[in-house]
Amino acid sequence: MSNNENISNTRQRNIGFRLSDIAAIFYLILVTCGVIYLVLNVQGHPFLLAYIKFFFLATFGECLRRRITQDNWIPNHLIARALIWGFFGVWIAMSFMIMDSGVRWFVGTSSLSRPVTAFAISAWMNIFSGYGFFMMLTHFITDRMLDEGIKAPTEYLRSNGFARWAKIVALCLIFFWTPAHTITFLLPNIWRVVFAAYLSVALGAILSFASDSGSRAARTA
Repeated sequence: MSNNENISNTRQRNIGFRLSDIAAIFYLILVTCGVIYLVLNVQGHPFLLAYIKFFFLATFGECLRRRITQDNWIPNHLIARALIWGFFGVWIAMSFMIMDSGVRWFVGTSSLSRPVTAFAISAWMNIFSGYGFFMMLTHFITDRMLDEGIKAPTEYLRSNGFARWAKIVALCLIFFWTPAHTITFLLPNIWRVVFAAYLSVALGAILSFASDSGSRAARTA
């Protein structure tokens, strides 16, 4: 049986709902409620909130990818992945503050509308500054370290699957993250946090899919 047939059969088996899927939905709802509560009551610690949010929600994105591609929810090194995602959350929270204030200061004297300003912040963050790609590249390397062991970073970049991964990430930055973050910067602060929480789930899933595609390409080359 070919690899394509195996993948097709696996996806067919994954269509049905399981008890673990229902538990995952309740988990996502519970964590979302917890994030909202913390934002409303612990506003003086934005970086701690960012760590907690990404620890639980971006890791859920990786678990979702695992469920779709390998028919179970728990990836290898789950706790290590969650801890790493927490640090990514702090990094992203700092970048949001810097990009937002910097671009708004730059266009402050102009007559740009709120949507155009939000788009400018998002485009600068995801495309022109190089931050978006570098952040995803860092995730790619840490993901490979967990899967393949610690090597020099250049070893992972020379893998056969890296070019495919880079293409997927570049397309996501332009066609998904730039529009998504434009919406984020249009929302009031409280809804930004809730929206960003769900985007972090998508971030975990998309990066994991891209990383997983790179690994499969490398193994089959």
